Amino acid sequence: MEPSQLSAESIRTQLRKILSSACFARSERLARFLHFTVEQTIEGRAEQLKEFVIGVEVFDKTEKYDPRMDPIVRVEARRLREKLKKYYETDGREDPLCIDFPTGTYAPLIQTRDAMPVSPSLAGSVAGAKSVKNAIAVLPFVNLSSDQENEYFSDGLTEELINALTKVEGLRVVAWSSAFQLKGKARDIRRIAEQLGVGAVLEGSVRRTIDRLRITAQLVDSADGRYLWSETYERALKDVFAVQDEISSAIVGTLRIKLTGPQGRSLITHYTENLQAYHLYLKGRFYWNKRTEEDFYKALGFFEQAIDIDPNYAPAYAGMADSYIMLGEHGAVPALSIMRKARVSASRALEIDPRLAEAHVSLGSVAGLYEWNWPESEHHFRRALELNPSYPTAHHWYGYDYLAPRGRLNEAIAELERAHHLDPLSLIITTCLGTLYDMAREYQRARTFYEKVFELEPGFARAYLSCGRSYLHQNMCREAIAAFEKARELMPNSPVPLALLAHACNVSGATSEANRLRQALDRCARTCCVSSYLMARAQLDFDNDRALELLERALEERDPRMAHISVSPIFDCLRQDERFAVLVSRMALTAAQVQHQ
Repeated sequence: MEPSQLSAESIRTQLRKILSSACFARSERLARFLHFTVEQTIEGRAEQLKEFVIGVEVFDKTEKYDPRMDPIVRVEARRLREKLKKYYETDGREDPLCIDFPTGTYAPLIQTRDAMPVSPSLAGSVAGAKSVKNAIAVLPFVNLSSDQENEYFSDGLTEELINALTKVEGLRVVAWSSAFQLKGKARDIRRIAEQLGVGAVLEGSVRRTIDRLRITAQLVDSADGRYLWSETYERALKDVFAVQDEISSAIVGTLRIKLTGPQGRSLITHYTENLQAYHLYLKGRFYWNKRTEEDFYKALGFFEQAIDIDPNYAPAYAGMADSYIMLGEHGAVPALSIMRKARVSASRALEIDPRLAEAHVSLGSVAGLYEWNWPESEHHFRRALELNPSYPTAHHWYGYDYLAPRGRLNEAIAELERAHHLDPLSLIITTCLGTLYDMAREYQRARTFYEKVFELEPGFARAYLSCGRSYLHQNMCREAIAAFEKARELMPNSPVPLALLAHACNVSGATSEANRLRQALDRCARTCCVSSYLMARAQLDFDNDRALELLERALEERDPRMAHISVSPIFDCLRQDERFAVLVSRMALTAAQVQHQ
């Protein structure tokens, strides 16, 4: 509902209630911000609410105000979103109207509570009972088989059910990686439901023998813990696809959710009828989800075996592409060879099934990070989101691999927030959201996301690397070195912490230690892949001429990490050098396109 469809008096009544609340009692500046933007919207001038206008009208800036140099409006907008979120969780819990500021705009969104969509900034509060009621989490099915090798099968069944339920109109389904974070942990259904923001939880178990399956599933109401539905299936192993259909259809019927398309259609897409190929694919995704270099290689092996059995198995080709991309982005393999393989695999998947969202996401990443073909990259990401708007990786990679390199940081953050809403416990999505706030120079906000990751998984090395970079951006060298040392402890065979530690020592003035680390990096290059990009990182703020030479080489090597040099604060020490501007322009990332929003 647009503000024009609501009476001005009802909006002003809501505004007065907010401004007189305890949340805004001592926030004069935020109150002015909210009052001005809402009044402008009521008067039909929402399109004029730009950063410069708010800086002048609300924060008393002069006509010389440059938003690129002074981030006050961006910072205060973040604080205002947080204040409104707190208000609607407390005093405004029952208010009939909701005022929100979607990320990427300074024009308020004003709606009735019933019409309010799930908003990243108000998720779990304004959306309230409506979003929870129509949201479900599928917990990893417990493997009760005597053979622990069948663990992949129970995980695969869980993922297939999640994928099926995402096709249901009006139902939000928590993504697989968030569900996986709860695997093997004590299951307090009410606490899990509150943590994930859902109204129902599906849990179950799988017992598999050589040719038989016994699957038990229960759908639990998170409000009172009662069973909404429960069933046990005993079938021949070859009937696994039919069982998946039965379970997903039973859940839909129980929740009384309307299906998109014809009633009674199958929610499971059968990409292969070969059970062995299917099992190999499940094993591939099982290892891919572990997100380590060693497991990416294992995943590739299983995907290749699945394709050998069924050469037309589209998801297996998409799985191969995603494994290649991860190896390239992690710098484990030179990008020149691995990213080409990713394109071939993803293209083959789309030849078989042009509607496979996962393959479009893979091609979007390859086209952007490796080929710098930004129009093609955007095309594939947008197509993926059309085909499956509930696919968290589509929002994640679109924001991080396309929008951020293009300098569109507000939009990138909005996409990562959508991904985070769909996959709230994903370690990598939460970490990357923090990284984007770092790129936007909002370091305190970034820190909150790293802390969330550390709470979920204290051993997630990527978060320590990102947190260390954030400290380095703020010239907090001691804290940065501690974070990089922790990452080094967690990934002792990786050259990445060595390079980042060397840079931190350069900044802190610990020259002898930095030299020792660069020598260790050189030795590491004898036994594993150490990219020119990493070598450049070790030279930053010590020998910037050498760093630029190495970045030139990294550009020739098509290192995917080069795509973010325009927006990463880590390269601020090079920004005034014309050679750096040339590097940026060669990737079609001109200075005019880069906005530190």
